[in-house]
Amino acid sequence: MKGFLYIFFTVVSEVIGTAALKEAQNFTKPLPICVMSVGYVLSFLFLSLALKVTPMSVVYSVSSGLGIIFSCLISRFYFNQSLDCSQILGIILIFFGVLLSNGTNVHNT
Repeated sequence: MKGFLYIFFTVVSEVIGTAALKEAQNFTKPLPICVMSVGYVLSFLFLSLALKVTPMSVVYSVSSGLGIIFSCLISRFYFNQSLDCSQILGIILIFFGVLLSNGTNVHNT
């Protein structure tokens, strides 16, 4: 269970870093650059902690899938970018794909 907590913090810090990268506007705004840097460093820190206690296949698939889902939600609700039906379906399929591909591995962590 601790591994999934690390994966969650990996994803959250990476998505915050990516959102700050967009806000940095080609590295012209200092505060978003600092937030981006801290976000990415924390993301790698939590990723390394997750890899200590959880199989790499689980860490990679869950963090990638959740990263895509969270990034789409941030782009929709923070940056006011629209999501069409095919993108929403893709998000749902990613969610279920992560669940299906890691269903047997969850009990091994």
